[in-house]
Amino acid sequence: MDCLQLLIPPLPQFLTAGHSVWSPGMRHFPRTFDVYDLLIVCSGTLYMSEEGKEYEIPGGSMLLLEPGCAHRGYRSCEEPTEIYWVHFAHTPPVQRLAEKSVAWSAMVRQGTDSDQRPVEQYLYLPKYGSADLKPLLPLLEELLRMRRSLTMEHAIDLHVQLGKLLSQLQAGLRGSRQGSRSLAVADQVKRYLEARLAEPYRAECMAETLHFDVDYAARCLRKHTGLSPLQYHHVIRVEEAKRLLRYTGLPVRDVAAQVGYADYNYFIRLFRKTAGASPGAYRHSATGYV
Repeated sequence: MDCLQLLIPPLPQFLTAGHSVWSPGMRHFPRTFDVYDLLIVCSGTLYMSEEGKEYEIPGGSMLLLEPGCAHRGYRSCEEPTEIYWVHFAHTPPVQRLAEKSVAWSAMVRQGTDSDQRPVEQYLYLPKYGSADLKPLLPLLEELLRMRRSLTMEHAIDLHVQLGKLLSQLQAGLRGSRQGSRSLAVADQVKRYLEARLAEPYRAECMAETLHFDVDYAARCLRKHTGLSPLQYHHVIRVEEAKRLLRYTGLPVRDVAAQVGYADYNYFIRLFRKTAGASPGAYRHSATGYV
C-alpha cells in the first residue's frame, strides 16, 4: 500500500468533519483547495478522481485527497453510500512511498536543552486502500460529537482526537507488515545485538549464531530500522549510556567502558554525534537543569 510521508511537528490541524449517506445519483462536485480531505466509506461505493486518476472506494475503504490537487466525483453513486469525511490542514507531503519502504523502527534522536527546534519526525498515512472500520468508527463518532458541542475549554481535545484518528490509520498501515519474513529476521538481529550490547560487533559471529547470511540479515534490519547492524549496535550502546548518565553517578569514562567502548575519545565523539550533546552536557540537562 502506498502512503504519504508528512513532516511532524507540527501536528495536523483539525478543520471540520462530517457524516452523510449519499443517495443513488449523487456525485462529488469538482473542487481544489489547500487542505487534506480524508474520505472513509462504510457502505456502498464512492467514485472519486484526483488530478485525473480515478479511485473506486467501496465500503471498508478510504482515500486521502491531497492539498492543491483537483478532485471530483467521476461517477454517480449507484446505491446508498455512507461516508465519513475529515478535513485537516498540514504542509504538503514530503513524498509518497510504499509502506514496505518505511523504516518504522528507526530511532528518533532525543532532544536536549540546547535544541532550538524540535527533532524532525514523520507521520505516515495510507493514500488509498482498505480501512479497518472497527477501531476507526468510534474515533470518528467522538470527533463529530466534540465538534457539535465544542467549547474553548476543550478545543485542544478536538485536535488530540484528530491525532488519535490519524495514529489509528498509521497503525493500520503498519499492520500490513506483520508476519513478514524480513521483519522476523530484523527482530532476531535486534535481539542478538541488544543481548551483546557491550561486546564488539562481529558480523561473522552474528551470522553463525543466527544462521543467516550477513548481507541478508543487514538488508532486513535496514528495511525495518533504517540502520545497518553496526549502526544499530552503536545506537543501543548510546541509549544505554544515556540511562547510566541519568540514573547513576558513574564517571563518564566508566560509562564508556560499561557500554563497550575502550576508546574514551571515540565514545565522546560518537555520543555527541548521536545525542546532540557531550555526555557531560547530557547528564547536566537530564538531571534537572531547566
